Amino acid sequence: MPPPDSGAQPAEPDTTVLLQAAAQAGSAITSRMLETFRADGLIPHPNRAGYRGRAPVWRYPPGTELQLMALLRWRRSSKDPDLLKILLWLDGFAIAPSAVRSALTHQLQVLTEAMEQEISRHAARLGLDPADGAARSQAIDAAAQTIAAKRGATPLPRRSRVAAQDRTRAVTLMIRTFGLGETLQGTAEDAAVIERVLGLAPNGRRNDVADAGPWLTGPAEDLLDAAGIVGLPHLLAAVNDASDADLTAARQTVAVLFRHLPLMIRMLGAIFDDDNYTGLASLRQIDQHPESLTYIVPLVIAMLRAGWKENLDAVTSALRPFPDLAARAQRLLDLPTATLTANLAGKPAEVRERVQRIIDAAIEGQFDAQPNTSPHERPDIDPALSARSQQPILTMSGRPWRRTVPRQRLKLETRPGPWRTACAQT
Repeated sequence: MPPPDSGAQPAEPDTTVLLQAAAQAGSAITSRMLETFRADGLIPHPNRAGYRGRAPVWRYPPGTELQLMALLRWRRSSKDPDLLKILLWLDGFAIAPSAVRSALTHQLQVLTEAMEQEISRHAARLGLDPADGAARSQAIDAAAQTIAAKRGATPLPRRSRVAAQDRTRAVTLMIRTFGLGETLQGTAEDAAVIERVLGLAPNGRRNDVADAGPWLTGPAEDLLDAAGIVGLPHLLAAVNDASDADLTAARQTVAVLFRHLPLMIRMLGAIFDDDNYTGLASLRQIDQHPESLTYIVPLVIAMLRAGWKENLDAVTSALRPFPDLAARAQRLLDLPTATLTANLAGKPAEVRERVQRIIDAAIEGQFDAQPNTSPHERPDIDPALSARSQQPILTMSGRPWRRTVPRQRLKLETRPGPWRTACAQT
């Protein structure tokens, strides 16, 4: 029998192995930090494996070093133990469903309290008693007016023209329905304005992709009807009532939505030269904002409990091809400049422009499979590939390309034909 490889990592790592693994990954930590991670439930506790003389030998379960590496990567985005538990659970590590449920409950309670505090603050500014129903309603209207008037970095960017009065009305309805869980009799016109304020319409209702039609169909007022399921108080109740099986059933769907949905939005935005081509631009960066899981996980749980499994399965099935498509786009960066230029020679201008946009987006990291990968971990890119370099590989002529192909029926589960075509042509 050959002697054991002295350099092999033990199946059950000890503290020294974990510290070395962290250091090799560029994250120097201490034994005290490991103790904190254990206390927070972010890595498992070690087990006594024997003795070295009279000193006990402690070893961690196999795979703890992988969990530690994932934890250290996610800590670049957040140091909140609740959020980190959710992220590790989503990555498939052995975080107990009860711990995930408690973390989600706490996060949703924090959101609820923050909303109530904001309403109370506006009531106090107006000299009103928030405990009084009429006064509370005025405070909500005042809060909505403040949010609606904001510009720049705001949760509700202005993606289409909406009159100030209509925008305020839409924000008021969203606070009451999605934030406070109230059941309101909104009109079809109210719902249509909400779609425009959120940026869903008109693009979500009119833009096609390849051989499928718009993903946003049906009456706009369905958005308000869904508030009874996805309103914040209802999400909190859904999480509190969720069984371990409910959480397990939701995990894979959440993972696909969190990782692949924003990837799809960015990819189609690059293809069609419109960040909000799908009407979902507000979600294009959620994979870089892990705090969004505080809402996404309860949302999926509530939808599954409401009988929407078939709908969610259709969405996740449609999203699964996009990581492979993103990998194809990344491989464009590996082609020699001369090869890429030769492959595109004689192609129509719209094809060359589309490929250039894909290359630009890939260089910018928009198609990264690991959203929490730091910039210095990305491979070096030949500056000659960038359309923004002094000598771009492609020479574009004419105005920026816009789609002029005939409209066709669109379904979300369609194969993204233009994307595959653009990658294949290079």
